[in-house]
Amino acid sequence: MATFKHHITKWNSLSREGKAIFLKAAVSLVFIKTALAILPFGTFRKLFHWLCETRSTREIAQKRIDLTVWAVDTAANLLPLELLCLPRALATKYLLRKVPALTLEIGIEVNPAKQFEAHAWVEKNGAVIMGNWPESVLYQRIWVWK
Repeated sequence: MATFKHHITKWNSLSREGKAIFLKAAVSLVFIKTALAILPFGTFRKLFHWLCETRSTREIAQKRIDLTVWAVDTAANLLPLELLCLPRALATKYLLRKVPALTLEIGIEVNPAKQFEAHAWVEKNGAVIMGNWPESVLYQRIWVWK
């Protein structure tokens, strides 16, 4: 019950823009999860590229980028779906598609003692903005999606 009250309090404290970003994040996550589940990855990749294509780029205030990342993470945690790193990174990339120097990165963990593990994250100018991981883990970048 305390968690529910916390979410209601947070929702009420959001600006109109914050609420809109949160709802866009939730819809984006559901759409992306569904598309990943039903489409071949090559088809999904073409569709996603088409949806993210923009002729203009513009800087967005760091506060809005942080709000978007928070909205994607929070919506992913609240929705009754398994929304791991890839759908979260894709939703973030889509919602911030006009931001220059934003890339979606996919890597594999470099640790021979463990099973294969992949991770997706989003970077802006080389800094991780979505999908941080512990410093004890090392990922080798294998794909950059601009």
